[in-house]
Amino acid sequence: KGLLCGVLFVLSTTYIPQMRVPFTIFFAILIDFLPPKPPNRGAKLELKLLKDLFAGSSTGLDIYINTHPHNDHLKAVKDIYEKIGIDQIWHSGHTPGKDKENVVYKDFKEVMDELGNDKVFLLKGSREENKLDDQVVQVGDIKYNILAPAEYVSDDIEDEKADKRYSRIHEQCSVIRFRYGKKEKQVLITGDADYVAWSEHIADYHKDRLPSTILSAAHHGSNSFFWKASDTEEDAYEEHLDKINPTYIVVSAPKQKESRHDHPDDEAMEKYRDKVGKDAVFHLGAKRECVIVDIDLEGNLSLILDDKLVEKYGFKNGGDGGKKESIFFPPPPITKLDDKPMGK
Repeated sequence: KGLLCGVLFVLSTTYIPQMRVPFTIFFAILIDFLPPKPPNRGAKLELKLLKDLFAGSSTGLDIYINTHPHNDHLKAVKDIYEKIGIDQIWHSGHTPGKDKENVVYKDFKEVMDELGNDKVFLLKGSREENKLDDQVVQVGDIKYNILAPAEYVSDDIEDEKADKRYSRIHEQCSVIRFRYGKKEKQVLITGDADYVAWSEHIADYHKDRLPSTILSAAHHGSNSFFWKASDTEEDAYEEHLDKINPTYIVVSAPKQKESRHDHPDDEAMEKYRDKVGKDAVFHLGAKRECVIVDIDLEGNLSLILDDKLVEKYGFKNGGDGGKKESIFFPPPPITKLDDKPMGK
């Protein structure tokens, strides 16, 4: 019952010798989106957050990224396009295989058609940085690597019948690593990429592009990250987690009792805690909080736990030790948040 919504704001300082002064380029990127189901008012509240964020701005989102077209990662994109604005779309290229997914995907396709081919990019796995849909696409000073889907996997899945295609969509889910700072820090966005995606297509081929400071846990903390078909009777696959070697792990999921799929999985969470320590695993639904990652030009990282955004735009803290004060660590540097959401 949380908002599965990722917003990445990049304030990039660039120096051009002819101008003799630095200037800033601001990018707003939204990765996947899900408002809660009725009777919750989350969809309206979340759009209010975006409206507040872009109040007084002549532009909307620079980039909307959809890791895969399942409903829980794609809803309300048409509303966002019409009310906030979207300049570019990056997507996996997958067509959903179940009727219940097609209504939402239809809205998504209408937005892509309206934007036109020069504003819509296909996510394809590549060893080259800043490579998107067979061309170089810059995002300020941010560097990125598209690790999945591999083009051959997408082509293979598209030839499947609808139900089979739906069941394999996590195998071709988009995985993207963003990199920033002179002392580089990395953020790995994994969508719902599953055991097969990691063990057969990503971990070995992209092993040099996997190390990441921040890992966004795959599939809302599901055990499908570690076990094929969630078969926990088998030995867990952990080679990919060792190669990622994260410092912090963020799990975007409600409390387990609120999830119809029992996300996050207890055994998966235990493995995450074993890898980075319990204090470095952040389950957003447990305390109804947001995690804000601030990386400056030098590569200094501040990780901010904030429940003020949840209080204003989402659900009230539901106990389990939810804190009223924001927590900052490591101590230096600290980015001060102003009255606009996410410190804009």
